[in-house]
Amino acid sequence: MEKKNFEAFTNSKALKQYAIQWCGQEFIDGLIKRSIFAKDTKFWQEVNQYLKIPNDAYEKKIARDKLEKEQKIAEEKAREKAEKERLLANKKQCSDSKERKGWEITVFELPGSDKYGNKFIADCTKKPNLIETTDLSKSYGDAYSRACSFVDKFEKNQDKLECFIDHYQVLKPLYLMIIYLSGRDEYNRYLGNYKNKSCKESFVGITFWNGLDFDILNVLEKEKLLEISDSKKTLTMTREAIIQARKILKEINLDGVEALLKQREHHEEYIYYKSPLDVEEEQE
Repeated sequence: MEKKNFEAFTNSKALKQYAIQWCGQEFIDGLIKRSIFAKDTKFWQEVNQYLKIPNDAYEKKIARDKLEKEQKIAEEKAREKAEKERLLANKKQCSDSKERKGWEITVFELPGSDKYGNKFIADCTKKPNLIETTDLSKSYGDAYSRACSFVDKFEKNQDKLECFIDHYQVLKPLYLMIIYLSGRDEYNRYLGNYKNKSCKESFVGITFWNGLDFDILNVLEKEKLLEISDSKKTLTMTREAIIQARKILKEINLDGVEALLKQREHHEEYIYYKSPLDVEEEQE
């Protein structure tokens, strides 16, 4: 650390020749006469003490360099932002807006290029108040392509979200029923000073292991309604199980169930399909 402190304070390498420059020949000769050489830690301790170099000179330099670097980066970003705002303030529409999946895409050309040679940008807007501006691009085509990519990705994510919401609205009550019927009462036995620890005063809620009851699953497997993998991680419903599940769902009065069943309407054909092998086995 002594060498690093010397280098940080003097901005010179920790070599004997630079120690002479800073301390003088006479001081260094005195160290050598005492058998203290530049390869020794003691040498640099003496040099630093002579020059009154702080013990934390290296750490301070690291912190100072880091701060200067951060300031330079911040200043550069501020300049780039100001230049971009100046260019955007004078942008001109290149052509008529184009429609894509309910969005309007408008490409603009800036009066000049940024330092990377980019001078085109696109706005994506959708009623009532959705708007997205692409990054700067080198050409009209690149800007338009970026806008199309954004729109496609956004709409794809929206479709996924809507699909999830549809499933959630139906599965929520089913999950709650399963958890409620499969769980057990949970009590805070450290709450209060009650003789009966399992009482309304200490009741917390229903505890449910994050998984399905294997005792029930094993019975379902014996009834040939499920096939369970050796690892116990995968469950496969048989055709008979699907028939029963669809029948139950049709009888449950839950909003959205009908739409989900319609999405899986192909199962009505699949579960009753018989392959030539199935027919042959039945005849036997």
